[in-house]
Amino acid sequence: MNRLWLRSSVLLLCLAQFVTTSTLVRADDNAPGEKLLPKDTLAFFTIADVPEFRKKWDKTSVGQMLHDPQLKPFLDDIEKKIDEASKNMENETGVSISDLLELPQGELTVALLEKPPRKLSFVFMLEFGKNQATIDKLLKKMHEGLEKEQAEHTKEEIEEVTVHTYTLKNPEPDNPFKTITYFTDESFLVFSSEIEALKEVLERWEGDSDDSLAQNEQFKYIQSQCEPKSGEPIVKWYVNPIGLINSGITMAQASIPQAGLAAAFLPMFGVDGWKGWGGTMDFDEGEFEGVSNSFIYAENPKGLMGIFLFPETQLAPPKWVPADIGSYSAANWNIGGAYTSIETLVDSFQGRGATGRFLDQLAEQGPMIHAKKDIIDHLDGKIHILQSETKDNDDAPPTPQVMAAFGLKDAAKMKKTLSAAAKSGGSNLETREFNGETIYEMITPNSDQSVSFTVTEGQLVITNDTPLLEGMMRGQNGGRAALIDSAEYKKIAKYFPSKTSMVSFQRSEAQFKTYYNLLRKSDNVMDGVDVSKLPPFEAISKYFQPSGSYTIPNKKGAKSVAYSLKRSE
Repeated sequence: MNRLWLRSSVLLLCLAQFVTTSTLVRADDNAPGEKLLPKDTLAFFTIADVPEFRKKWDKTSVGQMLHDPQLKPFLDDIEKKIDEASKNMENETGVSISDLLELPQGELTVALLEKPPRKLSFVFMLEFGKNQATIDKLLKKMHEGLEKEQAEHTKEEIEEVTVHTYTLKNPEPDNPFKTITYFTDESFLVFSSEIEALKEVLERWEGDSDDSLAQNEQFKYIQSQCEPKSGEPIVKWYVNPIGLINSGITMAQASIPQAGLAAAFLPMFGVDGWKGWGGTMDFDEGEFEGVSNSFIYAENPKGLMGIFLFPETQLAPPKWVPADIGSYSAANWNIGGAYTSIETLVDSFQGRGATGRFLDQLAEQGPMIHAKKDIIDHLDGKIHILQSETKDNDDAPPTPQVMAAFGLKDAAKMKKTLSAAAKSGGSNLETREFNGETIYEMITPNSDQSVSFTVTEGQLVITNDTPLLEGMMRGQNGGRAALIDSAEYKKIAKYFPSKTSMVSFQRSEAQFKTYYNLLRKSDNVMDGVDVSKLPPFEAISKYFQPSGSYTIPNKKGAKSVAYSLKRSE
């Protein structure tokens, strides 16, 4: 384990009281991190209870897999390496890796603020419970290190709390931390890279401020949409995208004054409407082994945001999607609206009609194909994406086998477009007939890889998986069982709403198998770890459960839910 990384980790975990401090009593002893941070917080991540998180994780399939006896020989080697690193760390700091892992005994929160103006700062809050002895050992070692570095130490009373600040004397140019400031309140440690950010937390330490992230309109709405049935989730997160963009522009102005002009273009691009993105995650939630909810807060999307409009409709895998596929995704894209958004944006810079004239000019060259009239106007917006089991290639990294099928309004016209394109495709393009249809195959130079195009089953299909395409073209996938009829898919799809804008189904064992087998054959691992001790993948495949996800729009944005079901013994 990298010694520098260990020291840096210690720095982040151990800066707390080593001078007697006053204690500020919170009105709400259980006030979560969002109540202690300002309303304009740019990014936020919190684990409500780290020990509880560990317990829930252990109940998941992956958590149970790590206790499987067949993995024990390999994990024993890993544990020996960790023990070696732990002993080295204990000699340097007085605490072991296990002591550090046990340090969080409640909430853990990380946040990003623009405090002071034109400067990003982080805030880290950790509830360490009864682990004061561990903190004290770390503090002693860290204090000695800071003294050797001649860091300037100052103290300041803020809100009846003694705040300590260390100013690094000669930090490295690429070191983002010039100062480190912290305070403790009983069993809670809070530190930041800027004193101004720490003051924001102390002003709200009683947990009842009206000017907190918990009262932010976008944050509240996102969390209300993402709250699990059982109530408070184990993990929450939030990002203020337009806030981050504006902060970046503001900070750039310090060295590039012209950067401020970029702010004027944000409304034109529609990015100013992306006001929030966040979600929750939990384990052992009802019938779900794990469930993640997220929400993009973007009212009245326009400009670039107008490209990403996916109206809700009935989505399901067609019969030609085979049951043994690795993953399947479907989406209903408002492709006409996306084109209009791009056209409006380009024309706002180039003048009315500029986009149309440009496409007309392109259509007079090469195969004489008009991007809008011959392609975009014939797509109905339905998209199906399939990925087969990744193939193991001894001479190259694994190559994902992917097929994308775009629904068509008029398949006959699209066939004419492909035929015209093929006539000017060059020597790398080959054509062949298969089951009454024409396949156009583009051979990649200096490679045995190829990409095929065709129109079949009312779809424009693009793929690098020829067997999958040929199965589709045989009709009903060549007699193979269909995904929509499989028991695994039905269990996942049971939780899909009747109308969605996106759905997906993943068979994780098919996606993970190739990489696991590569690891078993690899010699590029840490010394002392024998990968040959890993059992065959079939021995642990039962732990990889199918999962699903869906997205549904609403008037303020779109909600996505991803989940896996509990494993049947």
